[in-house]
Amino acid sequence: MTEDELRDANMNLVRKYIDGINAWDFDGMREMLAEDFVFEQMFAPPGMQSRFEGRESLLVFQKSFVDAIKSENLHDVHLETLHSHPGEVLATYRSDMQFADPGIQYRNTYICRLTVRDGRITRFQEYYNPVPLIESFGGKVDSPFGSTAPAS
Repeated sequence: MTEDELRDANMNLVRKYIDGINAWDFDGMREMLAEDFVFEQMFAPPGMQSRFEGRESLLVFQKSFVDAIKSENLHDVHLETLHSHPGEVLATYRSDMQFADPGIQYRNTYICRLTVRDGRITRFQEYYNPVPLIESFGGKVDSPFGSTAPAS
């Protein structure tokens, strides 16, 4: 396989994985993750687990939301690989989640780095703004600057 073919294969795997998240296809996702898979939420808010080790650990976490989330809706997906390593995939996307509780909606923007080795995802680092997550569930994040930010 050429390096370009490997890049395409790795990006296709990541796209298929994101599609699996949207479809809650846990069996399909399991097949795409290495046994020693690690998931990290780099800016997880207080009280939320930020690291999951092992694919089953992440799948248990994801399955816990099946009854709460009506649709995941990760969209506007854009994928690239690092020039230096075709197994390092950068993903950007947006979420527009609908929860079973009609009063809860969650929208955010993500940038992620996924590592692919031997046709399986071994690591998923997710970066997102935690403020919309906190506010979607009724929390409040106050500005340390009061009602206005300082002039630059």
